[in-house]
Amino acid sequence: MRRTATTANAILGLLALRREWPIYELTQQLRRNMRFFWPRAESRIYDEAKGLVERGLARAKAERTGGRTRTTYAITPAGRRALAEWLKRPPRGTALECEPILRVLLAELAPGQVDAAVQQMRADAHEVLSAGRVVAPEYLERRAPFQDQVHVRALVFDFLSHYALMLLEWADRAEAAANEWPSLSAAERERRALNSIRRDFARFPSTEEGRT
Repeated sequence: MRRTATTANAILGLLALRREWPIYELTQQLRRNMRFFWPRAESRIYDEAKGLVERGLARAKAERTGGRTRTTYAITPAGRRALAEWLKRPPRGTALECEPILRVLLAELAPGQVDAAVQQMRADAHEVLSAGRVVAPEYLERRAPFQDQVHVRALVFDFLSHYALMLLEWADRAEAAANEWPSLSAAERERRALNSIRRDFARFPSTEEGRT
């Protein structure tokens, strides 16, 4: 498959979980949680879905419903084989793309960048938590669309929940530190910064523990 294989396979994977998907339901599923860890899938779903059909990995069926055309997609045997081949390969490494942290890195160039980063981090965290407040009751009440896969979905929920809470905790620490800078000397700012690095570094697992 071409360079966009991961996005295409993300959609193929969803197609493999159900016999067929109306395109709007497929998009809805992507918006529920996948957008938080693979946002490209949502933004390109229509193009990718059409591309899968062109390559014989999925099939599309258009139906007229109430005067409107509804397109449903389903995976083909060739699509299942391609998906199986992709799943056999090790996943790519985790990559972090975070503009708020980039702004913090360059905060000396423009005042207020830490505050702007903190606000955005909190907004991002609350967006994840808002989605979780919808999803969690569905699973707990056994009425989620993928209730049969709750053992897998719980791991995704755990990751996203801890990620969002980590963002909020970082935002609180960053805001508190930045608010103190104006009243501190350069030497005191350095001392506190080094203490912060020292505390974080002390929490690192040993090399052996980190590899288990």
